[in-house]
Amino acid sequence: MNNRKFTIRMLRSVDHPGVAQQFAQEQKEVLRAFGVTGVTSAKQAWQSDPNTYMFIAEDVNSGEMVAGMRLDRESDAKPIPMSEALTKISSEFRDLVENLRPLGLAEGCGWWVKDGYAGMGLPGILLRAGVSASPRLGINYIFGFPHQHTKPIMSKYGFIAVDVIGDNGSFVYPDDRYRSTVVELNTQTLHTTPRAERERIFTLRSNPELEVREGNLSLHYYLNYN
Repeated sequence: MNNRKFTIRMLRSVDHPGVAQQFAQEQKEVLRAFGVTGVTSAKQAWQSDPNTYMFIAEDVNSGEMVAGMRLDRESDAKPIPMSEALTKISSEFRDLVENLRPLGLAEGCGWWVKDGYAGMGLPGILLRAGVSASPRLGINYIFGFPHQHTKPIMSKYGFIAVDVIGDNGSFVYPDDRYRSTVVELNTQTLHTTPRAERERIFTLRSNPELEVREGNLSLHYYLNYN
């Protein structure tokens, strides 16, 4: 396979409304292709939220945005997307959010990969970028709500189930085809992250504009934010 080159960027949604609109449209199309509707995180309030950061992958050769992920930080003005669904079915989740909010809490959400770019590991690469940048954004804990098909991606980076809620952290959501699990990560210590990946994250954290090669992929990270 030929070498593929991607740029990985971090952008605040309110500072880049055009990119945010494109991101939302791409995500919507991917969800529609999988027959998923009514997912809380697909709503568009995040586009005007100053606490939302987009992580995007762009194909260097075509210039296309081909994959995306968001970090939505919890605030009094707008809770993390998964809260709307989970607080209705788990009072314990509400307490958990209230306890972690002062420490800096966000949700990793809004993943999508454009048709033709699956299988390259881009969702994990974007997650790595988000975890590496989180402390600089005041985000010390990240929650996720992956279903059974995407949970392994988050587990690779050290996310563990919040087993004090639901069925060991799991719920049937968004419909009966999926069992989704509440997972969390301490972005400061990364104590649950496997050593090799923890070292990659810390390297990227120290060098937010870094160019690396992974297998057949060349990745140029641009994760500075002022």
